[in-house]
Amino acid sequence: MLVYDQQLPTSAPRKITKAKVASELKRLNAALKATETEILQARQRVSQELGEDHARIFDAHRFILIDEMLTEQAREIIRDGWCAETAYAEACQRIVRSFQSLEGGGLPDRSGDLLDVERRVLAQLHGRKGGGFRNLTEPVVVVARDISPSDTATMNRKKVLGFITERGGETSHSVILGRSLGIPVVVGADGLLEHVQNGDQIMLDGHTGQLVLHPDDQAQVQFDRLREAYEELERQSLRYKDYPAETRDGRQIELLANIELPEEVPVAVEHGAAGVGLFRTEYLFLTQAEFPDEKAQTRAYTKVLKGLAPDPVIIRSMDLGGEKVTAAMGFPKEDNPSLGWRGIRYALGREDLFRTQLRAILRAGVHGNLRLMVPMVSQVEEIREVKRLLAEVSAELKAEGLPCVEQYQLGVMVETPSAVVIAHLLAKEVDFFSIGTNDLIQYSLAIDRDNRYVQHLYEPFHPAILRQIKRTVKAGKDGGCWVGICGELPEDPLFAILLIGLGLDEISVNPYRIPELKRIIRNITHDQAKNLVKSAWSYATATEIRRNVARLAIRKFPELEESLRGPGSAK
Repeated sequence: MLVYDQQLPTSAPRKITKAKVASELKRLNAALKATETEILQARQRVSQELGEDHARIFDAHRFILIDEMLTEQAREIIRDGWCAETAYAEACQRIVRSFQSLEGGGLPDRSGDLLDVERRVLAQLHGRKGGGFRNLTEPVVVVARDISPSDTATMNRKKVLGFITERGGETSHSVILGRSLGIPVVVGADGLLEHVQNGDQIMLDGHTGQLVLHPDDQAQVQFDRLREAYEELERQSLRYKDYPAETRDGRQIELLANIELPEEVPVAVEHGAAGVGLFRTEYLFLTQAEFPDEKAQTRAYTKVLKGLAPDPVIIRSMDLGGEKVTAAMGFPKEDNPSLGWRGIRYALGREDLFRTQLRAILRAGVHGNLRLMVPMVSQVEEIREVKRLLAEVSAELKAEGLPCVEQYQLGVMVETPSAVVIAHLLAKEVDFFSIGTNDLIQYSLAIDRDNRYVQHLYEPFHPAILRQIKRTVKAGKDGGCWVGICGELPEDPLFAILLIGLGLDEISVNPYRIPELKRIIRNITHDQAKNLVKSAWSYATATEIRRNVARLAIRKFPELEESLRGPGSAK
């Protein structure tokens, strides 16, 4: 285990004489120059290994490093008689305090970038070499309070066996990167750092979130068997990756991939995805100091569409807000941002930015099979406004002589209870629905899924969730829409079977999960899945549904017992 120390290099504030001012200014300038070189080298390396989108993280860091307000404040503090370390740390703190005093609040993502830059500069001034995870000499599991974007991007992927963080949620960079690379990640392990130190043995299961600290021989044997079972299950599932996702009685399911970056397209293709069911475009906005322009967005969307053509790609328009914010966005202070200015609400409120994205999407659409999806819709007026903007943007592009797609599908991400209730009305406006399970569960059950006090109540098998999915599917089909689903929920094999029984046309998951889901789909019939759904209506609690439906499913599909129980589970 490697306990990652993210504390800033510190020393007691130190006064200097006037005679030392020039030498301290020189030290600061040298540290800034060395840090800039370090950032540029990291950017080049990450661009080559992970792609340009990951590399743009460092553009934001360099932007902060060379900011004249920050550097000049540090120099003024040195001229006031303080050493370079004290001066730079104080200058950074003043910037943070200025962020916090703004109406927009603390802007956590920008403050995190500033902290990362501060750590690099102070390390240079203290004579330490920055390294993150790239200089590891042996395989480790990394344990940290949180992990910065630059640290995750520069890690030695062959040496980092897994991440465990006390903070973070499903949208944190560590989770996104881990999923992209197939690395086990466990987040929200609150208080773990109080009980661990470097060199400790720890085992983690990225599927279940289970951790075992200081495992004994018996636990080691159990985890070795579990790992072997997962590996065997993966080997068996990979045999199915090139087959269609079709039940034994001929019901075809579109099995697509969720991605965050264009660089994930090869992974999706290699694992048998029939396209992309969720391209989370907000990642393009969160890794830069400024919004990407139309050309940059067009390149990114084109790369994905071309890489998967003729298979479909669902591009979700910017789903910013909540925890997904940066300084460039100018968000106001909100007491409850998850219920505030986010998703389509933010996009329509920043029409200039939204128009740029829509232009880029329509321009890229000529290179593939485009489907455009709008997030966080809660009323019909929002989708009508999007349609108005699309018509205007299309007319603008044609007037400018720029090629743009004319035939594409428009859909709504159903993730609010109000969208479920008015699904029959929304179906008249769009071509498809995609149920966003993560937020639909959160909003329907009034549970913050990142709040450790109520996380245990975040229950996908809650009867209300099953009924909302059923209601959405019926409204969509009655209105002529096809209905899909995305998020983490479909990755549960038992729930995937229920979704097929509920009539879903499309399922979108992490690409690494596609082969196993194909194996499951090809070993059941649609009628059997529908009968399982009927049995679920007999129970009043999530626990009863999960336990009894799983038991029934194992009897019906004994060849899928390993997947339904989970490798290594007690029989």
